[in-house]
Amino acid sequence: MIVATRNSSEKSRNAADIVGDGHGDQEEIYAAIQSLPPSGGTVVLKEGVYDIRRVAGTLGGLIIDRSNVTLAGQGAATRLILAAGQNTNVIRIIGNGVGNITIRDLWVDQNRDQNPYNGAEFQNISHGRFEYNGIKAFCAEPGNSCPKPTHNVTIRNCTVLNAQRLGIMLQGPNMRVINNRLGNAHSDAVELLGGPGFVMGNFVEITGRTHVAVGSDAGDAIIMANNQVFVREGGDLDIAFRSWADSEGHVISGNIVTVNTGGRLALAMDVRGFNTSISGNVIRGPDPAKRLPLWLTGAGMSVTGNHFRNVDLIVNDQTGTNRPILLNANAMEKSAVVRKTGNLVGPPGDSTR
Repeated sequence: MIVATRNSSEKSRNAADIVGDGHGDQEEIYAAIQSLPPSGGTVVLKEGVYDIRRVAGTLGGLIIDRSNVTLAGQGAATRLILAAGQNTNVIRIIGNGVGNITIRDLWVDQNRDQNPYNGAEFQNISHGRFEYNGIKAFCAEPGNSCPKPTHNVTIRNCTVLNAQRLGIMLQGPNMRVINNRLGNAHSDAVELLGGPGFVMGNFVEITGRTHVAVGSDAGDAIIMANNQVFVREGGDLDIAFRSWADSEGHVISGNIVTVNTGGRLALAMDVRGFNTSISGNVIRGPDPAKRLPLWLTGAGMSVTGNHFRNVDLIVNDQTGTNRPILLNANAMEKSAVVRKTGNLVGPPGDSTR
């Protein structure tokens, strides 16, 4: 199914199966999704700006509530922008056992400045504080549950910006966030809940207030690899990479964290849980006189082959297990290892260069 909108080119409108009127274009896109055969298929969005509005009684936005669907745009030429005062997710994947979803080549803007967050709406309701996102996958509405989670969701080659809560939040097994451009979010630019999953090859550019760039929550076996996090002038980021307490088996590898002059980053990483491998990362703090903290509060982990510049590597095992924490073969440039608690093994290297 091919969808165009009011300001798509005449050629694109003529080629489309459905054409939106530029007001509440989620209706036409949803109609195209529902028109796919029972086995599933692809909805192609032609170039243009698609006006997205809240569907009454839901937390979308554009709702994908069936399996085996690909939603594909034309890159930055296809823009899904939440209209002012809608206070919802731009794209919401929902439904018991809904899976095998791919969203690719789209520009998604949650337009947070014109969609202020009303936290009282979901006060003390399970999952409620994870709404108002760019793209969200969870099987039910806040406060509800379902026997089968959303699964096998891929977000690829998208731009996701200006989220009131999270840019991308996916809960369930085999979630993949690959080769996207991500931006400011008052919570996380991207977060996976559950696992296994992949956050790989993404470019995260922070220019305003954001809590976490790349994070996991209550999930095991998650790979965070080959991502770049840049905190630009005026950017205000709490944590570049975070793994959740009691998680198992994270790999945090090949990432670059850079803080430009005039940008703020409170923590390079907050690594919790067990059986974590941290390798091949390049972490550069902006000021040798005030080194950038990197917290290791988990246990049973290895930190090898990284390059740290202007960084304090703080070992503070909060698990109470006394499992080993291996530090070896890291390049420590104007950086230090600070041991508070934990079973630190291996040569820490010269901490004063």
